[in-house]
Amino acid sequence: MILLCVPSAYVLINCELGSENETLEKIRKIPEVVDVYRVFGVYDIIVRISSDNMETLKEIINWKVKKLDDVRSALSMVVTNDADRN
Repeated sequence: MILLCVPSAYVLINCELGSENETLEKIRKIPEVVDVYRVFGVYDIIVRISSDNMETLKEIINWKVKKLDDVRSALSMVVTNDADRN
């Protein structure tokens, strides 16, 4: 059985105070977003993004997520392998 690794990443986002829900809704509209969660703690939103290739994944993170008006900072973590599939 051959398993294909789909490039994916988690992005932890800090938003401007009070803009969390609006930012979350904007992120939900990005087609490559698999999951998006509002969280409390150091970060405000956690996003899981998947794409067909690594270059497109980087473009989505840099140009569609990090460039949103109310995103103050974002920490990207690219998944290297899926532990459940090994």
